[in-house]
Amino acid sequence: MKGYHNLLFPQLVILLIICFCDIYLTEAHNDGISVELIHRDSPNSILYNPNETSFQRLTNSIIRSFNRINHFYPRKLEETPYPQEEVTDANGDFIIKFAIGSNHLFQMGLADTVSNMISLQCQSCSSCYKQDFPIFDPANSTTYENVPCSADACGSLPNQYCTANVCQYQLKYVTGAVSAGDFARETFSLGTNDPNKFISFPKVLFGCGHVNSGFTSTNFSGIVGLGPGLFSLTTQLGNSLFNKFSYCLVRAYESNHVSKLNFGEHSIVSDPGTVSTPLTYGPKGDLYYLNLEGISIGGSKRIDLEVEVDLANDQGNIIIDLATKLTFLPLGFYETLESEVTSRIISERVPSPIEALRVCYKSTLDSIEVPIITAHFTGANVVLNRDNTFVTVKDVVCFAIVPSPSFFVYGNIAMRNYLIGIDRDKNTVSFFPTDCSKR
Repeated sequence: MKGYHNLLFPQLVILLIICFCDIYLTEAHNDGISVELIHRDSPNSILYNPNETSFQRLTNSIIRSFNRINHFYPRKLEETPYPQEEVTDANGDFIIKFAIGSNHLFQMGLADTVSNMISLQCQSCSSCYKQDFPIFDPANSTTYENVPCSADACGSLPNQYCTANVCQYQLKYVTGAVSAGDFARETFSLGTNDPNKFISFPKVLFGCGHVNSGFTSTNFSGIVGLGPGLFSLTTQLGNSLFNKFSYCLVRAYESNHVSKLNFGEHSIVSDPGTVSTPLTYGPKGDLYYLNLEGISIGGSKRIDLEVEVDLANDQGNIIIDLATKLTFLPLGFYETLESEVTSRIISERVPSPIEALRVCYKSTLDSIEVPIITAHFTGANVVLNRDNTFVTVKDVVCFAIVPSPSFFVYGNIAMRNYLIGIDRDKNTVSFFPTDCSKR
């Protein structure tokens, strides 16, 4: 994903105005839209491998988490437990289903809150990887149009170049993989609360990839960027869907329950008990940052975050990322947290089956007694129970918070059974504890 835009935030605001004049999105949909967030290891996923064990799936997910840290902060690559070449390019835990074009061609894309563009495989391919459903062919859609080089949107695209007055994009991933092709507009369709209906959004900007090389994991259409950048899906649908979205992640993706991604009015998080914290975007305007002030253990002992870190800006110090499994904290801060947590657990401690997970116990997730951990964000205290802080690994349970030497991320295990709303008008992130299987 390396190579996404490097616009400064003040420039981003100006460019959004330019971009939206070009998109002509439909009117706001007051009832909102909900789509399934399909976990990549669910039997319902196109990436599901029935030959993998649960342990292998978890190990791969841990590896992906560290690869994302490598992407955020590549100069610390040598300090992570896994060599970069072992990690796939299919970097993320969730997939969303959508349709594209006038013929509503079914597609599946990896949902990514740190990606800021939509990119899909397109015919005719000079280099494309195999996917289990038809690759989108612009020739079969009456609503497809290339973006000309003279368009403001083309001028705002990083790494762009032109061929025969058609704007071209190129995305370079951290592993060396490349997606390149035409920068275009097309109709995207998303499902609603009624599974038999969908809502279409015309003239959405995306990368129509004719060259997709170097990918080691296949069978998905591409990346659906949900970040705050100029060309993400969430930015482009902002005018139509109130510039906000939310998601709710279930605990057990192997069950019949599904996680949800909500847009528009349906995404508002305002239930009694909701807490909110300021949202910032970093100097490049391309990531969602929160400010973590400290953590409490067991409702009493509080550890304040008072270490020197490479901040995104002067307000935020931790990324909230849907696609990273683990939570990464500063090394010294983590060690104090680990010491406090382990001193309060009486279960038998055992070696970790996965090197990157430092604390494990011989128990089950449903029976182990662990202290409640409270994350103190600016203006919001988020209570984390054992489902948010521990994960089952074979026949043991392990602490799902790990140290990082450089970059800090609030991962999706910590988000389970919270309705989490990102409001880009108010610049807030809201947390409401709930049973996501019932929403």
